[in-house]
Amino acid sequence: PVTGDKAKPPKQKMVLVGAGSAMFTQGIVIDWIKQRPEGEWEIALVDINPVILEATDKMVRRYMEAADRPAKITAAVDRRDVLDGATIVICTIGVGSRRAWEQDVFVPRQFGINQPVGDSVAPGGVSRAMRMIPPMGAIATDCDRMCPNARFINYGNPMTAVVRALWRKTNVRAVGLCHGTVDTMRWLAGFAGVPEQGITGKWAGLNH
Repeated sequence: PVTGDKAKPPKQKMVLVGAGSAMFTQGIVIDWIKQRPEGEWEIALVDINPVILEATDKMVRRYMEAADRPAKITAAVDRRDVLDGATIVICTIGVGSRRAWEQDVFVPRQFGINQPVGDSVAPGGVSRAMRMIPPMGAIATDCDRMCPNARFINYGNPMTAVVRALWRKTNVRAVGLCHGTVDTMRWLAGFAGVPEQGITGKWAGLNH
């Protein structure tokens, strides 16, 4: 029989793989602090660059100092040190970083193919997919072995190609998310001079 308080929420562990992507990590952590889900939480930061990881760890800990109920923060260069017990895994990796991304734009341009971004479709998207899919598959395989019930969220482009590859080649049921649509709605509201709450929108497509 149930007597007294409600059942205590289970412990939650969110692992951010590619935490050195400061834009994504900052946004995710701030959103977490604003929402502050119930229960005991750990946020594990993972990045293969120890210098960037150290800076990200300090940034996140500063944010947690302002939180009413801060999460436990851990950091690791090797994802396998923290994946065990994860309930959410969020990937924001960018293989090759900005220098590789530049080549996805510059090389096709030499052949008359101009891509403003080049991270999702056409030659730039194909090049990026070839860099992204193998390591994403390795991450997903580790998740399937160490935290098979975790929700796997991917922010990395090319979004459709990466998520499709994970569904086809791994047991992880990945979900892809992109903040660009929300940002676009916010920009359109400002352009139209109306409150953000005053507009609605629907979107779909193979890009994201």
